[in-house]
Amino acid sequence: MKEQYETMYKQLIDAYYKGKFEETFESLMNTFENKNQGKEILATLCGVEVELEANDHAYIQSIVQGITSQQVRSRIVQKLKNCGSDCEQVEGKSKCQSVCPFDAIITSEDGKDKWIDEALCMSCGRCINACDSGNYLETLQFFPVAELFKQKQKVIAIVAPAIAGQFGKDVTLDQLREAFIKVGFTDMVEVAVAADILSVKEALEFDAHVHKEGDFMITSCCCPMWVAALRKVYNKLVPEVSPSVSPMIAMARVIKAIDPEAKVVFIGPCIAKKAEAKEPDLVGDVDYVLTFAETKLIFEALQIEVDECIGVPSVDYAATGGRLYARTGGVSQAVWDIIDQLLPEKRKLFTAMQVDGMKDCKKLLEELEEGEKHASFIEGMGCKGGCVGGPKAIIPTLEGREAVNEVAYDSPIKIPTHSEVLLGLLKKIGINDFNELTDKHSMFERTFQ
Repeated sequence: MKEQYETMYKQLIDAYYKGKFEETFESLMNTFENKNQGKEILATLCGVEVELEANDHAYIQSIVQGITSQQVRSRIVQKLKNCGSDCEQVEGKSKCQSVCPFDAIITSEDGKDKWIDEALCMSCGRCINACDSGNYLETLQFFPVAELFKQKQKVIAIVAPAIAGQFGKDVTLDQLREAFIKVGFTDMVEVAVAADILSVKEALEFDAHVHKEGDFMITSCCCPMWVAALRKVYNKLVPEVSPSVSPMIAMARVIKAIDPEAKVVFIGPCIAKKAEAKEPDLVGDVDYVLTFAETKLIFEALQIEVDECIGVPSVDYAATGGRLYARTGGVSQAVWDIIDQLLPEKRKLFTAMQVDGMKDCKKLLEELEEGEKHASFIEGMGCKGGCVGGPKAIIPTLEGREAVNEVAYDSPIKIPTHSEVLLGLLKKIGINDFNELTDKHSMFERTFQ
């Protein structure tokens, strides 16, 4: 998000909490030379889908009504302004085109503008970071969440494992929990606990799928870019894909199984998670998605100093493996730990390979389609370094990886199957045996066909 948009976003948040939203929105709208373009930008910041009104007052009322009635925009990446061919060129392509993994940004016939092919776009958001002119912006979803706070609904923040270190080197999960509660959330939960559940499931899937040398399984955990590539482009490989939901979806389903009235908001470094939450078979599991970068601006707008929070402690329930999901190789390590403990007869068949960055992911998937066998357990992450290298991470990838490792290896729970807290959680949702995780009717299953 460009600095100008960030400033406006924080002003709107501050105004919304202080009951001055309409006058602030109007004031910001009047700063744009092209008012219609300004309306589109402000609506995107507010995250709502409304008709463009010529009358300013009517338009502002539509925005307020859109927030109140949760009219969230369906499109994740917005093209806001016209752009020609005068931006920096990279190997004959504009900067936004050069970073698009699936060539979804198309130049118009006259060369005076570009547009996004929705059939090809996977909502990764790389174009947003690449464009120096602020022509692209992701739909932000905090205002509908803030409306839920106003309605006194129970709203749970579920945070990605990559959150370690993002808001300060020494900031603890307990301090982050307090910060989220100050914003208006009822509580904060680590998605890593769902990753632990899925590590067990993936190990059992491996046991069922890999029987001899040459067999392989592709993990579906974590990355929506990896999954989207498999479903849309490399679909010949779908039979080799584990039928598991992502940790984000798994955590949301667990929470809603325990408390059907709860609303769930995912916080992570990934724009594509907003698209994942809207997939037809997953709609309703995660209500909204915020990125780390958005969350930082929310804290700033509300003057919440995370490093000064005392902290709200909770039971430490996530194991090492679940927290490692945030970086390349984390899923492989977590699944190996389970196989080593529960399935010793499969140790000799488990060989893991990880790739990160869509260029390397595509290369590997092409090779697999051509019949080249590399390993028995294939892990792919769309961003270099894994989730810690996501487009909306706050700190550099290497720092994020180090912070994740520190938090993960400090976990008092090393193997999730040893966790009484995890076993108790599974019993709450009617799962009394780990083998039930692979039942085709399980809440942790989905189809990729």
